[in-house]
Amino acid sequence: MNQLRYGVGLFATENARDGVRLAQRAEALGFQRFWVGDSHMIWRELYTMLGAIAATTSKIEIAPGVTHPLVRHLTVTASAMATLAELAPGRTTLGIGVGATGPENIGMKPLTSDEMTDAMRLLSKLLAGETVEINGKQAHCVFAGGAKIPIYFGTRAPKVMRLAAELGDGIVYTGEVSTLADTIATLKKCCIEAGRPESAVKVVYRLPCCIAANSQEARDEVKGKIARTAMTHLGRLHRMGKLTDAEDRQAVERLWQHYDTYHHMGAEHSHLVRDEWVERFALAGTPAEVRRQVENLTKYDIGELTIIPFGESKEAVLEKFAEGVIGTA
Repeated sequence: MNQLRYGVGLFATENARDGVRLAQRAEALGFQRFWVGDSHMIWRELYTMLGAIAATTSKIEIAPGVTHPLVRHLTVTASAMATLAELAPGRTTLGIGVGATGPENIGMKPLTSDEMTDAMRLLSKLLAGETVEINGKQAHCVFAGGAKIPIYFGTRAPKVMRLAAELGDGIVYTGEVSTLADTIATLKKCCIEAGRPESAVKVVYRLPCCIAANSQEARDEVKGKIARTAMTHLGRLHRMGKLTDAEDRQAVERLWQHYDTYHHMGAEHSHLVRDEWVERFALAGTPAEVRRQVENLTKYDIGELTIIPFGESKEAVLEKFAEGVIGTA
């Protein structure tokens, strides 16, 4: 399974030093990219973390996973990414999406797809060192425009996939396993319509992961993350009248009622998650079970599988994954 790239996603709930050490360990174990989430009221500060990781690693690629154009002004993101590219030349990727708990926790609404399109056209120019008009003022980042910084869009929405096909290098997808083939097909179609090769935009598939000797314990550990993913992924279908399973609808409605964004992806929500959702939204179980689950994903045209480690020890999950799947530990 070495043809597939592997990444690690961190939601920095622990002490910042622990998060930096996890990135260093991920590099040593052969993971190729390290993503740091952006929700500044509940996780450690994104660019402080990425700067420390850039300065203390030498090979692993680093990226926001993902940031958004609301809480952080577009010009701030351009400056931060250009600076990060100096600290980690050739290793920097921008992951960006419409926003979730980052803006939500301070009373801001996520961007619409149209607003995201306008924002990213400006940001891509800023990253290239071009001058843009913002608030009636000509603005440019004087030290941006060096080596190209790849842009990956965190999305499930076809509109944003079309934007990725126009401006981007990849998408970060966190939906249900059964939807992966259709998502990839939609993205390829968008690329062709944008006049680019169908393989021009890569897919990063991101899933929570726990590996333990006791399979059920591992399954229980990932349910906090699944709560959010299922609420957004299945919730979108529910609102569109396309969620046909009655138990899924009831479970999503419970999540809408009880989900607490200040305990984003936390174990507090695990009891709201249907056990059968684990196979649909996560990698969890014994080492052998997780290896089989990853083998199943290799039939899809994804460029990178990123795991978000859950459990008593995130480092131990990375070590077990590297040994049992990547084969480097």
